[in-house]
Amino acid sequence: MSVLALAPAVPARAQTPLPPSRSATPDESWSEPGKPAPEAAPAAPARPQATPDEEEPTRVQPPSDAQGEAEGWEAFPGASDPVTAPPPPPPRYAPPPPAEESPRARRRVKPPRPPSPPLAPNRYGLYGGRSLGAGHVGVGMELGYPFVSARGVYGVLDRLDLGLGVDSVYGLMTELRASARLTLMDSPNVSLAFVVDGGHAFFLRPPDTEDRGARYLSGRRDWNVAPGLVASFQGDSPRAWRPYLDVRALFAFDMDPVQRDPLSGVPPAWKLDAAVLVRLGAEFPVGEKTSYAVSFGGDFRSRSTDAEFMPTLSMGIVSALF
Repeated sequence: MSVLALAPAVPARAQTPLPPSRSATPDESWSEPGKPAPEAAPAAPARPQATPDEEEPTRVQPPSDAQGEAEGWEAFPGASDPVTAPPPPPPRYAPPPPAEESPRARRRVKPPRPPSPPLAPNRYGLYGGRSLGAGHVGVGMELGYPFVSARGVYGVLDRLDLGLGVDSVYGLMTELRASARLTLMDSPNVSLAFVVDGGHAFFLRPPDTEDRGARYLSGRRDWNVAPGLVASFQGDSPRAWRPYLDVRALFAFDMDPVQRDPLSGVPPAWKLDAAVLVRLGAEFPVGEKTSYAVSFGGDFRSRSTDAEFMPTLSMGIVSALF
């Protein structure tokens, strides 16, 4: 019976209409231009409220109209704003400041100086065997014992120099002297010259009142002539020093001789005495034209009233003007 009772109910359930589909009429307005679009489908039923455990997804806000016009295709609805990268975090520890260089280190890093130009040679003096040459002038001054002297030399020829000078025993005797130097041999290292000088001497005291004064110290008399030879040597360096050897014979003419022995009779009208002068010295260049001069030596005399040997020493400076 229960089966029979349920039989009429089966057709009734089968005749119950089904709910309409979500989109009963297809949208074909795209295929017919100018035809209005169909009405929008009814809104979907509201979704149930999300539980606290569920997180509702966020919606991207579309940009404004002004921003969309400025950005072009990026203003399309649904485009996301550009995300700016956050700045890097600051370093945990700041780097130490650079250490300052010490003054000594700064001196070490200075650029190298350009090489200095080569030195100009200094090969001409007043006391050696090499002449100054035509048109050149040299001057010199010496201070020593027993003389103080000054002189100037002019090169009249390539191998001949003429000069004038003055020698003095510190005011007790003053002699004006003329000199000449003729170079006989001149090589890059060795020079040999014939030299002669002489002049007239003026004494502060007359000979009869002088015992061991200027005549005794200098060995000179009224007129004096000293010819001789000078040899000098110089190395290849531009500023090599020039040692020289000067050997001369001094002829002193006494125009007013004094007879020291009362029983010797009347003295002659004039008297000649000779001596040998030896000088060993050197010129030390300190520039292109200037040199220091040092010499020492002695006079070997024959006059009985003078010293048999008189040492000499002098120091000075010489320079070639042009």
